[in-house]
Amino acid sequence: MILIQIILIAAFAVIFLVALRSRSAHSVNAWKKIAFAGLMVLVVIAVLAPDLVSIVAQAIGVGRGTDLVLYVVSVTFGFYVVNQYLRAQESRHQLHQLARRIAILEAQERYGMERLTVRSSVGTTVAPDAQVAQPTEILPPHA
Repeated sequence: MILIQIILIAAFAVIFLVALRSRSAHSVNAWKKIAFAGLMVLVVIAVLAPDLVSIVAQAIGVGRGTDLVLYVVSVTFGFYVVNQYLRAQESRHQLHQLARRIAILEAQERYGMERLTVRSSVGTTVAPDAQVAQPTEILPPHA
């Protein structure tokens, strides 16, 4: 085994352990963890037996092993980008919902209103645990 193989395997082992032991790893789906572990196993095999990568590449119709590695890295990166985009969208949605909830609670507190009705594109919603009071003030929807 040559020095670069030892360095690469150690680096991938550290990346794998850090990724699985991080705080955010608890919220990652099991299938993503399994896919990541599988990818790490394939990477270690590719480092230990680079000729095997060339054999697999030729068997599936890719000319060289390096091309196959490039394709796998490209697909993996694409998956990562899409995953990060979807997580950011979900975070933005949760932040938007939280901001709306805080705005309703602050309006209730500031104006002493027991019930606020918010018009939205979905319909009319009433703050939870609200007691019906008259008159009801209607707030415009916020985008």
